[in-house]
Amino acid sequence: MMVPKKSLILAGAALAMFGASASAQSQSGKVFARYNKPLKSRTLDLATGTITRGPAVNNRTATTVVDFNNNDLGGFVGVDTGNGFCEWFDSAVKGQGNNSDLMNDVVFAFCSAMLYTASGGPGSSVKLGFYEGYTLFGGAPSTAVAVFTLTGLPGNSASSSFFGGFNCYFIRIIFAGLISFADGPIGYSWKFVDVGTDGVLGGTWPFLSCVVSCSGAILQVDGQGMTDAIDEYCPPGSLRATFTFGTTSGSFTSMSMDVREVADTATTNVNYNAATTPNADTLTATAANVPSAWTATVVAGPGRTLSSATCLVRTTRVPLPNGVQGPPPLPTGANGRILISGPLLANPSMAAVNATTRATTQIIPASFGLVCVHFAAQATTVGTGGARVSSAVEGTTGTF
Repeated sequence: MMVPKKSLILAGAALAMFGASASAQSQSGKVFARYNKPLKSRTLDLATGTITRGPAVNNRTATTVVDFNNNDLGGFVGVDTGNGFCEWFDSAVKGQGNNSDLMNDVVFAFCSAMLYTASGGPGSSVKLGFYEGYTLFGGAPSTAVAVFTLTGLPGNSASSSFFGGFNCYFIRIIFAGLISFADGPIGYSWKFVDVGTDGVLGGTWPFLSCVVSCSGAILQVDGQGMTDAIDEYCPPGSLRATFTFGTTSGSFTSMSMDVREVADTATTNVNYNAATTPNADTLTATAANVPSAWTATVVAGPGRTLSSATCLVRTTRVPLPNGVQGPPPLPTGANGRILISGPLLANPSMAAVNATTRATTQIIPASFGLVCVHFAAQATTVGTGGARVSSAVEGTTGTF
């Protein structure tokens, strides 16, 4: 059922940001108001739990792109019954040309009347959810890719409510690991888990964004599959209504949210050997994509069987055409040319496939810091004729 909320719009727009009438303060259910002060900026790194002021600056080899953009703020905020009783769902279509589908962080705007932790309060709290396959009017999410509760977020200078003083923020949430989030129909949710001093409405709520344009007509559908409507579940799991908050001057019924993914990065994978004195044992490897399994295989040269092997993965390739003669780091008495150098990244042992072949499979974790990492790998082998080193593989980790 689509429920227009024009009466709430007009009432909400008339509310003063730091005060309202006693009758308004006793109101429960959906309430909206205009907010026209600048938003503060914060960053939360979920891997460390650290909140910093403003955008966080990191030296990283990979980059991110916005694959879903809904931060065209309309100047309105909205709240519903708190204490975990109500949850809002927005539906959209994700996919703006980036194919990695590896969500690294999200950016959204919110407001809170909860006393900030630095002042001895609980800070603001919200439960967020991201779903594949969600559709408007209560379409059941097919896959929950990430559902988590954030606590201790920035808040207000005093304990208050939606009808009292509150602060609004832009916040970037950086996930501890990359999250696979497929393109296509998606949903994202906001659960009102805390309560303001009025005792009914949530103490933390989303900032509203415009659909298509802040100056368009209501019930628009934008290029991201969004309609000017939100599904309301009260209690969570039970669809109460699908409502819209709009006026003749614009469409404001969507929640602020940007989804940022690892930018598409092509992996590289090149086999090489000493130019004039090639090593007889041959190493090959599969493409190193994040996240995926990476397999390196060494095959003994003619007339040789293997009793053991180890794959050495370092940061760089020896630039000389014939590498350098070992040892070190070859075992004493080993034969062959060293083709890799730099800090050791990994050295897994290689299991027997047959008498002449050994292999290792390593899982590359879903980590942003492992994208676009250059490496060079070479195997040390022991078998007939003693210890040797193999040919090498040079590559760069990617997403495809």
